[in-house]
Amino acid sequence: MKHRTITQNFQKQGLRSSDIYLHTNCLAILANMAPHVHRLSAYASQRLVSLFDTLSRKYTKLAELKHDKMRIGNGESRGDSLLKEMSTELHIYTDFLRIVLEILNAILTYALPRNPEVVYAIMHRQEVFQPFRNHPRFNELLENIFTVLDFFNSRMDAQRMNGEWSVEKVLEVIIINCCSWHGKGMKSHPEEFFISYVWQLVISRRKLVGATVKTQLDKA
Repeated sequence: MKHRTITQNFQKQGLRSSDIYLHTNCLAILANMAPHVHRLSAYASQRLVSLFDTLSRKYTKLAELKHDKMRIGNGESRGDSLLKEMSTELHIYTDFLRIVLEILNAILTYALPRNPEVVYAIMHRQEVFQPFRNHPRFNELLENIFTVLDFFNSRMDAQRMNGEWSVEKVLEVIIINCCSWHGKGMKSHPEEFFISYVWQLVISRRKLVGATVKTQLDKA
């Protein structure tokens, strides 16, 4: 339900200041649940990866617009104000993307053998993570995701298949190899730090919403 709320808001409205606190709270709830997830469904797993894709597309588009704005640069006060707003929004999207990666990391670190559908969803859409592999805010989290991808991709490559892979066959290979998964090469992100980090974001975003609303009232 929380995931659906976030996805629908972003698809229909994008990022609005009044929704920042809602989005962060919903993500924080998902983050708290992530280490304890058991047999997440195919639909929920796919939507979680799609959420990262949706956020990443909006982040990339905004980053490109900001880059173009800075390159053109007219020195006007309105232009400076717009750049500041874009920088703030980029920071928010960066935080959202990081939380989604933290959620995926928590599932893969603490509950991978119980969630083959999550592994399948990540393998199926692995290209969406590639552009952020060297991003300074995401690289340590993506290291774990690519460790999982390397492990299961190598197991897939070792299988001799006549014809194309089916969803059922891919899942079968994933489920079999989940039993031999021991988390080798995974970097630990302490749950205690993670939870406090998420709630720190909740508080900071709540303050940001209040400041944004005050600014809008002052302009009215």
